This record gives sequence, C-alpha cells and structure tokens, in this order.
Amino acid sequence: MSIVSPGIIRRDNRPGHGSLLALTRAALIFGRLDQRLHTHPLLPAILFRERLEAARACAAVDGFLIDPWHLAAELEGLKPRVVGESAYERGDVIDAARAAFEQYLWLARPDGRQKDAMVPPEALLQAEARQAGPLLGAARAFHHWIETGHDRSSMRGALVSFWQESHLLRTPLPLVAARAFASDAPWSPSEWIPLFLSRLAEDAQAMEQRVIALEHGWRMARAKASGQRSTSRATAALDFIAAFPVLSASRLAGMLGISLKAAYLHLERFLAEDLIVEVTHRSARRLFALKGMAPLREAVRPPRRPLPGRSRGRPRRDEDILPQLPPEPMGPSAMTDLSRRSPEPIDYTALEEALAAADAAMTRFRSVID
Repeated sequence: MSIVSPGIIRRDNRPGHGSLLALTRAALIFGRLDQRLHTHPLLPAILFRERLEAARACAAVDGFLIDPWHLAAELEGLKPRVVGESAYERGDVIDAARAAFEQYLWLARPDGRQKDAMVPPEALLQAEARQAGPLLGAARAFHHWIETGHDRSSMRGALVSFWQESHLLRTPLPLVAARAFASDAPWSPSEWIPLFLSRLAEDAQAMEQRVIALEHGWRMARAKASGQRSTSRATAALDFIAAFPVLSASRLAGMLGISLKAAYLHLERFLAEDLIVEVTHRSARRLFALKGMAPLREAVRPPRRPLPGRSRGRPRRDEDILPQLPPEPMGPSAMTDLSRRSPEPIDYTALEEALAAADAAMTRFRSVID
C-alpha cells in the first residue's frame, strides 16, 4: 500500500517539519484502521455509525448542531422526538437535521447532481496526489479548492472515494477532517495543512476507539448467549443484529432460515438478558439493535396512544378530548328533588318605593319648569 509517493522529496514540494510529523502520524493510523476494518463482520453497522458522526461533525462546523441519533431515526424511517419548546427552536432542529442529512448524502449516497459536482475536486485530488502522495496531496488540494471559492461538501464527498482510489483505504470511510474548518483555525498553507493532517489522524483514531467499543459489546453479548445446544442459532442471531444498525424479526428470520416465531423467541430472550434494545416503542413492526444503539431508542418518539376510555379513530370536533373529572359528591341535603320544591314569593316592596320616589322627583321638576 503506497502512502507517500517519491514526488514528495522534490524541493518544490517538500513539506515543513510540522507537516512531516502530522503526515507520519496520519499514515500510521490510516494503515492500522484499514487493517482492522478489512472484511470486518460488523462493517455495515460501523459505516452507519461513522457516517452519522461525520455528518454531525460537518454540519456542526457549518453552523448546524444536531444529535446524531436524531439523524439516525430519520434515516431509519422512525419518527424522532420533538425537540424544543417554541416553534423557533423546533425550526432550528429541522434546519439542522436537513443540513446533516445533506452532508450524509455527500458522504454516503451522493445523487446524480452531487456526483457531477464531485468530478472537479476528484481531478484536483488526483493531480496533487501524483506530486505529493495521497495524504499531503489531499491537504493541498482541499486548501486550493477552498481558496478558489468552492464549497466544502463536494470536496468532502470526493475525499471518501479518493481514499479508496489511491489505495490508501479499502473501505469507504468518511474521514474528511471536518474540524480543520473550525472558526479559529489558521488559514495559511504552512499552518493549515499540518492542522488538516492532524485532524485526519484524530478522526481516524477516534473511529478506531469506537470500533473497539463496538467489538467489545458484541463479544460480551456472544459470551452471554453461549452455552446453548449445538443446534442453537442464538450466536448467529446476535452476529446479524450486531452487523446491522437496526433489524426486524422478519429480516432476522429470513437470514437465519427460521420461522418468525423462533426469531421472536430469540429476540425476547436477548431483551430479557439485556443484550439488545428495542428502539421503536411499539408492539408491532418492532426494530431491534445491539445495546450500543440504546441512544437511538431515546431519540425515537413513542407512538401516540388513545386516552383511556376513548374509542379508536380521530375524535369528533365537538368531543371533549380532555379527561373528565369525576363529579363532586353531593351531601344528603342536596339530593332532594329540585323540581318538587315550591318557588319562594318575590318581594317587590323596595322596587315600588323606588318608583314612587322617581315619580315625586319628576313632579317637582315639572313644577319648577312651569
């Protein structure tokens, strides 16, 4: 695997001391991470999580803060919890989710428009890599791309495929050094290029630690599920659950070649042993994941359930959907039949006196006028 081409020793392309240290560190970590992830059994789940984290980091640098599990719920077709007290706060969350989703598409599933936009940065990356190698060439190409007034997203998407095309990585890992574009980052090439390489190395090292944590959880779950008879499919079921972000009982049954009832028996047992989590809060169309995906359950909004005492369907317009309070208890004196009580006579004495006084005042007024 060629990481640095011979062109880097030319005097006009010779990097500074800081670039050499950052370049060496990034090359070592890239090689170690590529070796760990090549043909990894949990690769689909790893890519899902790392693309979420990369999309979150890119959106954060661009000014949009979002919980990656909120984005995960959106990607899996689940309804996320409503975040924010006011309409403005909820609008900010929606804008951040849209920005993070756009970054996710650039990194994982670019559409036709995005693929066309990635052609020029890919050509620039290849040209710089021929003279300075893939890592240093990528740093110089990214700096030149931004310096000439282009956007970050297209270069980020181009980097994912460039790492594979340059034989630096064999897996499409979203290593784009998003934090190199923080607001306080220097921009002169002599300072920014070592910073970019350092951020690449830090992102790769953090990714490696997350992979190790996922592997540990997977092995612990397999150890707890062991001890079954030789024909048990429990271990294989856990392998499939760990390999995918979320998994339904029907898909698990199809992959294992067992009945839907048998798949549910495995899943219910894993839930009871606290090996997996159910992320949908539902009794039907349930989705399951390894315990490390527990934050996704917190980000998913539970389904709305009818109030006690209400029938199914939408309430009628004139129906009071608030719960009815029980009537206050009435004492024995209030239990008499009001319809049988005779009405009390009305006293008009005060009214007659007032009318007489008014008549007397009018008479005096007329006598004065006359």
